[in-house]
Amino acid sequence: MTLKLKHWLPVLFTMLVSSCASWQQPKVAEVPLPAQERQQKLAKLTKFELNASLGVKAPGESLSGSLNWVQQDAYYSADLNSVFVNIFKLQTTAQGALVQVSGETHQAQSAADLLTYLSGWSLPIAEMPLWLKGMAGDSGSDLRFDVMGRLTSFSLLDSQNRRWLVSYPEFFPDRLSLPKRITLESTDTRLKLYIRQWKMI
Repeated sequence: MTLKLKHWLPVLFTMLVSSCASWQQPKVAEVPLPAQERQQKLAKLTKFELNASLGVKAPGESLSGSLNWVQQDAYYSADLNSVFVNIFKLQTTAQGALVQVSGETHQAQSAADLLTYLSGWSLPIAEMPLWLKGMAGDSGSDLRFDVMGRLTSFSLLDSQNRRWLVSYPEFFPDRLSLPKRITLESTDTRLKLYIRQWKMI
């Protein structure tokens, strides 16, 4: 390593660290929008992308990885990757749902049907575009809010009539206050999401 490169490495490292820190979240926490205005903006948010860490614990099995979710109006695509391999690729269209897993492609009328068929798990994936944003939708019940009007927990039934508790332990410190941590729990399954980044498309 040359003397010139040694001189610049600490500077470059400092620049990289400081730029990553400022990119992840605002330096000063912002007050969330008024509850009604925030709900209206969340309802209109139909095109977005997020990157998150995902962990699932089910009877006799556990799964963890990095989730990339892209929402385009009524349809979405999802990629779940572990450290070295792609676990699955899921895409929904007007024709139904398509998933690629273990080198094979499967298709069904809905993502929920595919998930149940391939894994035996029942998850509220049909409602995921809503609860990712911190909204319960028409199927939600037992809604609880914090003092700023943000939804902190609710329950829902998935396509197999399994009841889930959805909770939001943490939000991003900006005006829209999108969820940063999400937990879903049923009688024997627990799902945790730590969202690293939201991106409006």
